[in-house]
Amino acid sequence: MKYLIYTLLFVQQASAQAIDQLGLKKGITMNGSINASMTAYRAYGIAQRRDPFAWYLNGNVNMNLFGYSLPFSFSYSNQGSSYSQPFNQYRFAPSYKWAKLYLGSSSMQFSSYTLAGHVFNGAGVELNPGKWRMAAMYGTFLKAENRKGYGTKLGYENNGNSYSISFFAAKDPAHYNQTAAIAIKQRISKRIFADAEYSVSLLNDLFFDAIQAGVGYNGNTYALQLRYERIAPGYNTLGAYAVVNDMRNITIAPAVQLFKGRMSVTGNAGMQVNNLDHAKMSDTRRWVASINTSITPNEHWMMNAGYSNFNTFTRVRPLADPYFTNPLDTLDYYQVNTTYNTMLLYKIRSSAITLNTSFQHASDKRDANDQLSSFFTANISYTYLLMKLDLSLSTAFNYYYNTSTGFNSEFFGPNINISKQFFKKTCKAVLMSTYNITKVAQVQSRLFNTGLTLGFTPKGRKHNLGGSLLYLHKDRLTEWTGTMNYAYSF
Repeated sequence: MKYLIYTLLFVQQASAQAIDQLGLKKGITMNGSINASMTAYRAYGIAQRRDPFAWYLNGNVNMNLFGYSLPFSFSYSNQGSSYSQPFNQYRFAPSYKWAKLYLGSSSMQFSSYTLAGHVFNGAGVELNPGKWRMAAMYGTFLKAENRKGYGTKLGYENNGNSYSISFFAAKDPAHYNQTAAIAIKQRISKRIFADAEYSVSLLNDLFFDAIQAGVGYNGNTYALQLRYERIAPGYNTLGAYAVVNDMRNITIAPAVQLFKGRMSVTGNAGMQVNNLDHAKMSDTRRWVASINTSITPNEHWMMNAGYSNFNTFTRVRPLADPYFTNPLDTLDYYQVNTTYNTMLLYKIRSSAITLNTSFQHASDKRDANDQLSSFFTANISYTYLLMKLDLSLSTAFNYYYNTSTGFNSEFFGPNINISKQFFKKTCKAVLMSTYNITKVAQVQSRLFNTGLTLGFTPKGRKHNLGGSLLYLHKDRLTEWTGTMNYAYSF
């Protein structure tokens, strides 16, 4: 806890110094919360699947000193004993007007192919004076690999148009990476807009590039957008968790509104290919098509329906033989994935009925052998509110069926949820129960799950005390899980 004590001492000293120098004109405000929870667990009939006891402590403090914003957050638990510092995570992000500082565990976004939201421990800054956008950072990305990184970004925005250039570099004992990107977003006319981004990456002395661009049109009741994306094979950046490379993607996305906005239709169609440099033994092409419709004829009814179709074609080529080539060795592999989903909602006064269905069909064809699989899910639910009694009741029935070559599974069962508020809505109790039957290859199993949750929040709403007890029984397995939590807001 010494880091928290040091931070509070620093804040107190900074507050006193600010008061002496600036007086009490703008004042000092502070808010935040501290949360503590404990969980106990016990299982019978099987080995314990989690620790028998765990506790967690986390919180955040947001201070405003004469216009300066000083947020701080931390998280700590007995699950983090392998860390050398007492806090699993801490973050300090003071800001003032158009300037913001990042300290501790933070993330920043430069572009999709340079620095893209990867968490780092270090320092960063964002400056947005007027129409200019500037950012910089330095920190450790992966402590176990001793990966250090730094980056900068410079941009300009005006009336919906933006122009930026960013640079990011990172290094660890096994990798060295430098990336750069230039991005442009330009409104050509009142209804036509375009954007483009070009990125390059130098990874261990190998050069790669990526480009994405789009153009669109916005009408009164319809819109249309066309996008192109190409990522070279091997493209990667150490500033992102994952980058899908070796891919070229072309999509078109129309949208239209009918009957004064009561009906909307959106679509998306495109093609994606890989093996851009023909270095792999297989090529894959994916055709994508989807359409979604939403209808709201009046205040009681709402309907949604969607359809999507993903077709994949893969051609696998054998290893090249300089003396013999047999075209029959080439393997063509087709995969078709079709999905339908619907939602129907009817509501009147204090009750509502909802029906959801989804059907997915997949087929694989390889050497004239067709492998089929189908998934069907359905859910119907009913909700009723008794406002005078502060009582709500909801019940539902779920059904799931899956069939594939030599394998069938089925799942169905009801659930119920009852919620009641007491003592002028300061106390809330929730009772839930679920019963499911699962059939897999003629083997049937039953699951019963029930739990009670209690919460107490006084009128001041600064304190919150809660607890829950959950019981699960499945065949010969029995589990008990109890939780207590306390939260204080200030």
